[in-house]
Amino acid sequence: MKMKFKPGDFIVFVSLFILSLSLISKVKLSGGDKFTVTSCGKEYEYSLLENKTYEVQGKLGITEIEVNNKRVRIINSPCKNKTCVHQGWGKNIICLPNDVVITVIKEDDFDAIAQ
Repeated sequence: MKMKFKPGDFIVFVSLFILSLSLISKVKLSGGDKFTVTSCGKEYEYSLLENKTYEVQGKLGITEIEVNNKRVRIINSPCKNKTCVHQGWGKNIICLPNDVVITVIKEDDFDAIAQ
């Protein structure tokens, strides 16, 4: 049994493809306005709107965090393997040895309870 594509099938396929690309780009590009850094049981909140470098004290020492173009990354940490540094720019960055967690948040984000 041989199946043939009709012109309507092609239009549906292309429409779905374009829709999926636009959704993927929105998810990838939608950053937040601020980020939180949790370290040693304390939470700090910083803005992503200003290009700046921050230093946060962790269990092992100082972790350096860079903000540039509404993105955040760890540029230096006292941990041994530097896995957190190699993670690059991201929404959630974790340095387990130094007990530092970075989370990008939006003003309009809700948690599961609020939804």
